[in-house]
Amino acid sequence: MQTLIPIKSPQLLIKSIDDQHFYIVNCAYPNSLRILNRAQYEIIAAIDNQTSISALGDKLAISVEVLEEFFGLLAQTEIIRFDNQFSNPQKPVSPKSLNFWIHTTNRCNLTCGYCYISTLNTTSGMSDATKQQLLRKLVETVQKRKINTIKLRLAGGEPLTQFKSWKVFIPEAKKALRAIGCELECAFITNLTILTDEILEFSKEYNISYGISLDGLDVDHDTTRQFRSGTGSFHLIGRNLKTLIAHHIPLSTNTVVTNANLAGLPRLTRYLIDLDVPFRYSIVKGETIDADMLETYLLESYSIMQDAVQGGWRFSRRHQFCDLKPNELGFQTCASGFSGGAIYVDGAVNYCHVHFGDQTQFAHTIFDDNLDLVDMIEQGSHYEDMKSKDCQSCRYKSVCTSGCPVYRVNGKDAQCSLYHQFIPLIYELQARERLKLLQDHTMI
Repeated sequence: MQTLIPIKSPQLLIKSIDDQHFYIVNCAYPNSLRILNRAQYEIIAAIDNQTSISALGDKLAISVEVLEEFFGLLAQTEIIRFDNQFSNPQKPVSPKSLNFWIHTTNRCNLTCGYCYISTLNTTSGMSDATKQQLLRKLVETVQKRKINTIKLRLAGGEPLTQFKSWKVFIPEAKKALRAIGCELECAFITNLTILTDEILEFSKEYNISYGISLDGLDVDHDTTRQFRSGTGSFHLIGRNLKTLIAHHIPLSTNTVVTNANLAGLPRLTRYLIDLDVPFRYSIVKGETIDADMLETYLLESYSIMQDAVQGGWRFSRRHQFCDLKPNELGFQTCASGFSGGAIYVDGAVNYCHVHFGDQTQFAHTIFDDNLDLVDMIEQGSHYEDMKSKDCQSCRYKSVCTSGCPVYRVNGKDAQCSLYHQFIPLIYELQARERLKLLQDHTMI
């Protein structure tokens, strides 16, 4: 092994945390983040992709045995290799799990101005006949494709206006799929203005999770998410959010960041950290946002997160920025086009839920007896591979996967330059979190 030459990954990112600590991560290999002390950092810095281990030992006055052990650890996550065959996340031959966005209804009790559903309030909920056909297609696909997990994200409109109908469907579907070796997970994608004791008990019994739309605190939320009367909805959502937390029901919040709520982002960050719930900040698609303000308020928000990390808050488990995947990485942004899609209220299968009501988009239907759900995904529209040459050669290509394929501009995410600024910061906060855990453990 002494004659082997260590080669650093071309997707390597190395940054300082403080005077004595650094982080290193291979941006093309999942869960590869490591903390380095200064001595370890200097070993990495000495690697020139040409010098053997024994020669590095002579240069650094470190025994070959110590270097071999250290390089062996780094090689486990391809921070280094002893050849140049570095891997990248690859698309599997076939999916083992499926993920569908289900448009349960066109009805909604709010009047959000930026809603992308063109058919909003034109029809009511998914019929019982369509739901039964959906279950038949799920069972057929599981049996044919050996699928082991299916996740349904029940959205709308407002899905909780249809709760009683899905209260019947979910237990039936879970039972039918479990009988053939497949687990069904369900989540309500909701504005959380509706929450009853019946919904709470059902959610606990069947392990229902919640994705909650939250645009900010009080006025920031109420500016965009109002009832038809013009009344804001935050007073209800804030109360119902705390009720879900008190009942230990899994949840996360999603904030669409726009010019209207940017200034309130730091205040919202403190609120969500105090609640200790997972939260995601997503930058609005399809409309202009003030780039300078966006950077300013995001930096302020991440500074708040950094302070919280020093107090023991688990950043890596609690925050996501847009579609970035800094740990698990990915070969594409979402399930669409490979292991998932969006099913409209009438049973049409679309590439993405933003296509609901768009007659120019090719869509199959679950009532087609000749195709299973994977067939429909494969034969439907495809956007996921439309990536720019810049993206294909970028160090962060597996972290951002070029963003949402439907909204790419010239093959890349409109926020590309912002991601280049914030991806290192996200890794830094994860590293600070890990360093804090290590230091606390050492003090015990």
